[in-house]
Amino acid sequence: MLDRIRFRVALGLCLLFLSACGGGGGGGGGAISRIEITPDQGNLAVGTTLSLSAVAKTSSGNKVDNVSFAWQSLDPSIASIDAEGVVTGNGIGVTTIIAATGTFSGSATVGVVSPNPGQSNLTFSGTVLYEDKPYALTGFTGALVPTPVRGTIINVIAIDGFATIATGATGSDGTFTFNNVDNAARRGGVYLQVVSKTEPNNPSQVEIRNNASDQALLSLISSPFDDSSGTDFAGLSVTATAASGVGGLFNIIDVFSTASELIRNDGGLCTPPAAVSCTPPLLVAYWEPGSAEGTFYDDQLDAIFILGGGDAQGDTDEYDDSVIAHEYGHFAVHHFSKDDSLGGEHFITDNDQDIRLSWSEGWGNFFSSAVRDNPVYVDTATNGPTFSFNLEDYSSPQSLTLKTLALYTTSEIAVAGVLWDVFDPAGSLISESHDQLSLGFGPIWQTVLRIEGTTPATMESFWLQFQSVDPSSTAGLQSIMEEREMALSADASETNGQTTEATALTENTAQQHTFYQNSPAPPTDDEDVISFHVTAGTRYTLETLNLTNGADTLLFITDTSNNSLNLQNDNRNGNNYQNCGANPFTGNSSCPANDKTTLSSSITWTASDTTDLHAHVQRSPNAPPSAGLFGSYDIRLKRP
Repeated sequence: MLDRIRFRVALGLCLLFLSACGGGGGGGGGAISRIEITPDQGNLAVGTTLSLSAVAKTSSGNKVDNVSFAWQSLDPSIASIDAEGVVTGNGIGVTTIIAATGTFSGSATVGVVSPNPGQSNLTFSGTVLYEDKPYALTGFTGALVPTPVRGTIINVIAIDGFATIATGATGSDGTFTFNNVDNAARRGGVYLQVVSKTEPNNPSQVEIRNNASDQALLSLISSPFDDSSGTDFAGLSVTATAASGVGGLFNIIDVFSTASELIRNDGGLCTPPAAVSCTPPLLVAYWEPGSAEGTFYDDQLDAIFILGGGDAQGDTDEYDDSVIAHEYGHFAVHHFSKDDSLGGEHFITDNDQDIRLSWSEGWGNFFSSAVRDNPVYVDTATNGPTFSFNLEDYSSPQSLTLKTLALYTTSEIAVAGVLWDVFDPAGSLISESHDQLSLGFGPIWQTVLRIEGTTPATMESFWLQFQSVDPSSTAGLQSIMEEREMALSADASETNGQTTEATALTENTAQQHTFYQNSPAPPTDDEDVISFHVTAGTRYTLETLNLTNGADTLLFITDTSNNSLNLQNDNRNGNNYQNCGANPFTGNSSCPANDKTTLSSSITWTASDTTDLHAHVQRSPNAPPSAGLFGSYDIRLKRP
């Protein structure tokens, strides 16, 4: 049974019907906002009765008169209720009583106890499991795998007063033991409560609450035990089933815990240098059955929301391990590195994204696969096809052309694939000549830790930092990036830091160049100088085109002595995007896409002399923050 916990002690009101509380619209009079039951929590002994009353209230708290209610017990074997709201105790345990009118309902928790006193020296031992749901590229396999609920708080609750009489935690195998538990001061009847929170001493600090308003923890409660007639309750098995909706709650905790363990165990020492591993702080996540909130990481609340099935498609994400771990990736870099993405709509088929967005989402996709040690990313859908892809070979049931689109530093799926190729055992899945690295998570995390300061977090900054973290593997990473056409290297003809390109530009023949300069100069200082010949009286267009990898060009022309001809262009459309950013009203980005033309340059003029000239191409000083520090482009001379 799923339960809410209020004020850290009392059982909540809605059990499996969390989403029904106070909900609905219309019915019962237009002024009704909620239904309240008094008392909202009560006890009675087997064979006795308890009277409940219900009242309908407006949003301002005023009572609505002349309202009739339909009463229901969710488990009549424990307690039944008549039409007047009188509850009869039938068997030891806990159930929920519902009062409804129209589409509105309220609920109360009723505990039924033994008429006899409980005992001291109680013993409880056993295992807590949840049913996991494995999946493949096409969705859930249909299997249910019993999996330990690890490191979470477990309480022994006396039904009489709903008092916590013992507290402990499950072990790494889901086991628990309680000795010498005393319930002699109350009537008999106890149960186990497994809370949606890891124990304080657990380095994987996670807690799941129902929503940001109520902040109620959730819990699984066991069947009741009659301690008035026995003291030894050993060999217990408490299982959170998938069908009940509770299994997904503990799956969320398990995925988050595994993500924390990856950072702590495999990430290496934290930065700045310290003789300790990085230990993520407490993660608060929100998940509620029937909620349409999620799935996303909110950096303002520092919380993750998990979709609970209340959207238009009825989709739920509590068993979508790929999605859950992806959001933890955002949480992790928020605390240990940086994330400059403005967010917004994005698709894995895009390769002209804001370079900050492609890094952020690419990192999240990679991190998800690293947590699960699986390149397959799956997002199931309740009503509709499963969305999935494989980072190892870019296969996807939804897109047979995904590999041809997974290109450039401005593609989130390309970024994720490159990081996966650095991480995975070489040749363990597919033998690829470009992928000769098998570094695991450590060097990747150590590189991410060093992305800080004013440099935006992008695939470019990862590459620059990686060279100092693992110099011996830079050639291997370069090979992996080149396979995805990430232009983070100097032009083929631009060696030893020279500026002027070796090959002159001829009419109607495009040359490809990159904004990247080899040492000793910083790679960002690159200026490409390409010579070309013009004939007096002829009209020409000199242009950059086919921009990729976040390039933004500034184009100007000089003579061979470097004298300016006053011919210059930044963006061919004349717009300036330097100050683009997030719209404060919509949250959408006003920055342009990193497509092949928007940030390109074009100059059209008539040559006054027959002579050789130089085309100069730099990264635009007015580049928007969505563009890269580097990038690639073609340059072409033609007659308009």
